[in-house]
Amino acid sequence: MDFDYLGRLLAIDDLAARIGAVEDRMLDALLVDSTVLGAPSARVASGGGKRLRPVLALAAANIENRFDSGVIAAATSVELVQVGSLVHDDIFDLAATRRGVPTINSVEGDHQAILAGDFILARAGVQASRVGAEAARVLAATVVELCVGQHLETRRLGALDRTIEEHFASIEAKTASLFDVSCRMGALAAGADSTTVSALGRFGRNYGMAFQIVDDVLDLIADPVRLGKPVGSDVRAGVYTLPVLEVMNGPRGEDLRRLLRTEEVDETVSARVAELVSQTGAVEHALSVARDFERDAVAALEDLGDHPTVVGLRAFPRAYREWALETLT
Repeated sequence: MDFDYLGRLLAIDDLAARIGAVEDRMLDALLVDSTVLGAPSARVASGGGKRLRPVLALAAANIENRFDSGVIAAATSVELVQVGSLVHDDIFDLAATRRGVPTINSVEGDHQAILAGDFILARAGVQASRVGAEAARVLAATVVELCVGQHLETRRLGALDRTIEEHFASIEAKTASLFDVSCRMGALAAGADSTTVSALGRFGRNYGMAFQIVDDVLDLIADPVRLGKPVGSDVRAGVYTLPVLEVMNGPRGEDLRRLLRTEEVDETVSARVAELVSQTGAVEHALSVARDFERDAVAALEDLGDHPTVVGLRAFPRAYREWALETLT
């Protein structure tokens, strides 16, 4: 989903240029003082990605017709949190690359990756402080929530009795919270009133839940070349997502458990798991749950009027889902 399309959808004609300003600010923030952590941090931050979180921050600010240095700082802060959390994720996942770029843990080592992840999160806090005290507070609270979400996921890796409620608690903290704060940060930077900030936060949190469910589906059914990574990575890591848990709780549950009890869940086993999940209708059910969260996201914007960017945000969840399923499978 390119920035030209998103710019038209969200009524931000120069969205690509605004994202460029955010990326420049990220590099400036990470290459400060020539620290040895700056170069590897900048390498992974420059590795691309959808940049959806800063896009949402910029959109939230645009509702107030604002784009300035404070808005750039807000959008930069949320993307730096995303990058820092991915650096830590790569350590957990033993990942060698991300988006085709060598990870810090694979090149500089785990110890440097831990420090770099912490460094990136700290630099995110500096950017948030340029927005204001409330922005710094909500960003810090989100980093805490991300840690909680990672803990909830990690402590139940490979648990065959993991519940859907546990899964939702994990993805809300680990994923949805950052979409929430992305919208809030943009609104705060633009001087929006508390009602608008809260509504945009609810939009972001519900959309974040939908986004993660779609991402979990793609991990099972996507084309690995188009996705940019092997499919089935969640299953191999012992992370059982909504489609898998639906099968676990259904009539084919024992068949699935038998596969997952295999001594080594390699790519062959995860492919068989994906095939089983696809045969049961669990993918379709998961996508219907995603659509429920999308409706809740859109409902959160009900009282924000008809600013063209608000209209675009209402269309965004469905547009992203349809684009992802069409483009990546």
